[in-house]
Amino acid sequence: MITVSDIKLKKYAVKLKRPFVTSLHRQDNAEGIVIAMSGQTNTGAFFTGYGEAVPSLKVTGDTLPSIVAVIKEIITPAIVNQSFHTPAEIDEFVQDLIVFNSAARLAVSEAAYDIFARVANLPIAEYLGGTSQSVVTDYTLSISAKDRMIQDADDIVKQGFSALKIKVGGDTIVSEIDKIEQLNRRFKNLQFRIDANQAWTVAQTMQFIEMAFTSQLPIDFIEQPLKVGFEYRLKSLVVKSKIPIMLDESVFNHHQAFQYMHETDVRLINVKLEKAGSITEAQKILKIVNDFRGQAMIGCMIESKIGIAFAVALANANKTIKYVDLDAPFMFARDLVVDGLRFNQTQLVPSNQSGIGIAQRSFDDI
Repeated sequence: MITVSDIKLKKYAVKLKRPFVTSLHRQDNAEGIVIAMSGQTNTGAFFTGYGEAVPSLKVTGDTLPSIVAVIKEIITPAIVNQSFHTPAEIDEFVQDLIVFNSAARLAVSEAAYDIFARVANLPIAEYLGGTSQSVVTDYTLSISAKDRMIQDADDIVKQGFSALKIKVGGDTIVSEIDKIEQLNRRFKNLQFRIDANQAWTVAQTMQFIEMAFTSQLPIDFIEQPLKVGFEYRLKSLVVKSKIPIMLDESVFNHHQAFQYMHETDVRLINVKLEKAGSITEAQKILKIVNDFRGQAMIGCMIESKIGIAFAVALANANKTIKYVDLDAPFMFARDLVVDGLRFNQTQLVPSNQSGIGIAQRSFDDI
C-alpha cells in the first residue's frame, strides 16, 4: 500500500533538431511537464515516481496551463494523504476526479506505476509482466517539399532506421505518391508507414491506395486517413482497401476501440499513452485489440524519454504491439535527463534500475 504524500512539477522546453510538421500542426520545440509524486509504504519507506505530460491542442486539447492547473488545483489536493494498493486504483481515483484532460491524468498514472515498480524493486517492464529488452522504433518524416524530405531521409537512414513513418496531407495525392516513389527508388529495403492525420477524404484515400498499390510501394499501413467523426465511412474503405487502415485520433479509450473494431472491421490501432490518459486504460485498449485478433502500434506525442520509457515498457509487456513509433526522444536537440532510457542507434534501451530508472537529481536538474 502507498499513501501519496506530495506531487511536485517542473516545466521544460527543448529545441527539436528539425521542425515536426503534420497536417494538423507544426512544432519547433518540445514542451511539457514532468511530475515527481512521492508516497510512503505501510512500513514507513518513502518512494518517488516520475511521469510526463505534454500539450497537444489539436489531438487531446491539452495545453501547458491546463495541465498545470489540473495537477495543482484538482488532482494534488484530492490525492495527497490517500492510500492505494495498486496503481490501477490511483488511475480509477483520478478518472473519477476529472474527465478528458488525458495528459495531466497520464502524468499521475506514470508516476504511480513508477512508484509501485520501485517498491517491488523491478524495472517498469517487468512490473507490467514483460521483460526489459531494447525495442526498435521507426522514424517520422515530417511534411515538407520533396527535396527536403529526401535530404531528411538521407540523414535518418544513415542512422540505421529501416522503417519510415511519412506524414502526408500537405500536397496532392499525385505529389505524395511521387515523393514516396522517389524515396523507394533511393533507399532499398525500407518500409513505409503513411500517416495522414485526418487530412483525406474517402476518395483521396482510395486514390492514394490504388496508386501506391500499382507502384508496388512497400507500405505497412495508412494511419487515420479520415477526420474524426467520419468513422461511419470506414467500413467501406477498409473492405475496399488493398493496404491496411490504422486508427489513431479516433481511439482514446477501450470503448472506442471496441466500437470501431466491431463496426468497421479495422484491425490496427495506434495506442498512445497521452490519449489514453493512463497506463491502465492503455492496457484495456490493448486487450480489446487482442480480443479482435488485431494488432497495435505503440505511438507517442513529442515526449521526452521519461514518458517514452513507459511506452517502451508496454511494448515489452504486450505481444499485441507489432509496430513501434517512439522516435520523439531522437528528435530532441538534447536529452532532458541523463539517466533512465538510453539510445543505441535505432534502439530504445530500458534502464535496468527499478521503475524507469530516473533519479531525484535528474528531476531537480530539469
